Amino acid sequence: MKKLLLTTLTVFAFSAQADYLGGAHNWNTGSSDPFKAAITAAETDYATALAASMAWRDTGKMIKEAHKLQTSGDTAAALAVAKAAHNQAVNALSQAAVAGSAGPRF
Repeated sequence: MKKLLLTTLTVFAFSAQADYLGGAHNWNTGSSDPFKAAITAAETDYATALAASMAWRDTGKMIKEAHKLQTSGDTAAALAVAKAAHNQAVNALSQAAVAGSAGPRF
């Protein structure tokens, strides 16, 4: 019983600390730049969607636009466009996952 209680409390303690830094924190570099995290996620998922031949038309353009906005100093708009590009890339991957089973059922 003590072992179960100790395990439960340990899991709870670790999960309570998981939200301390938020979702934008990059654990690999120690950086908490939300734009860098969002654009990296968008580029990674976009590359995966390209490999699956299911990338959406505007995602690449949105990634370029986010970079352009970031270099011009409009960080808020750059972050919004990067998040939208990531959302499109995730949706493209979801579409790719179900595309194999599409078609008529007999």
